[in-house]
Amino acid sequence: MKKRSIALLLAGLLQLSLAHAAPANIAVIAYAEKPLKLIRATTLYTVGPGTRLQGGDILQTGAAGIQIEGLAAATLALGPDTRILIATNSKAAQINLLNGWLKLQPVAGSSHANLAVTTGGLAFTLTNSASVIHVGKRQTEIFVEDGSQVVSELDSHGKADHSVTLGHEDFAQRVGDAALKIVPRPEQAFIDALPPQFLDPLVPLGKKTPKAAEPNKERDVSYEDIAPWVVSPLNLSQQMLASRFAPRLNDPAFLQAVKANRGGVLAWELELLRLERRKNAR
Repeated sequence: MKKRSIALLLAGLLQLSLAHAAPANIAVIAYAEKPLKLIRATTLYTVGPGTRLQGGDILQTGAAGIQIEGLAAATLALGPDTRILIATNSKAAQINLLNGWLKLQPVAGSSHANLAVTTGGLAFTLTNSASVIHVGKRQTEIFVEDGSQVVSELDSHGKADHSVTLGHEDFAQRVGDAALKIVPRPEQAFIDALPPQFLDPLVPLGKKTPKAAEPNKERDVSYEDIAPWVVSPLNLSQQMLASRFAPRLNDPAFLQAVKANRGGVLAWELELLRLERRKNAR
């Protein structure tokens, strides 16, 4: 596929972050070393192996990693202290990686053009290649373990303005808004920090995946739970976020936090206005 075609496809996939969550199950947590946190709709859950995932789910691992299977014909691994948001529509899925470690391994013989990944600084649609992506405080890094991968640099508005092709065992790093730096092998610091489960090829559990378990509800989300996503470099739609979490405006603490932190942002101001109108209509 030509770079221009890939760029056009990527531009379309990046809009998935604007879509609302679909209720259908799209993947499963096949393995988890320890329980992790899940935000679904406006509720915070504790989950583990066997949990079925849906579009719009926000996952946050703790001190250990997990493996996800069934998402767009790929096997995924998340490292410790990693946060992702899974956006979907009827045709594709997108992994929004806020921070931490992600490993992607395509399922042999399948089409992978319907899975995109974005980190805020970089974005790509999965090809028949295995890659490791790390998002730190200042830099984003990607290592192509096998195959080749076209990667787009994103500007401050989340638009793809430049693409490069990374080959087998290429390592690329982007610090802030600087251009992507490509070297023929990973830096030692990257290798030393790799989660242990990333060192070997991912082995799908398939039928050995535990049976579905009901998520354990902890509580409704607080503003602090969602704040990293609201102000993230991922350029998520404020309209989508405000609409999704508007029901929490009935909580006084959440309401005050939104007024203090999102006051003046149109999408949130509209939800505040709707809340005021509902109160006045009673």
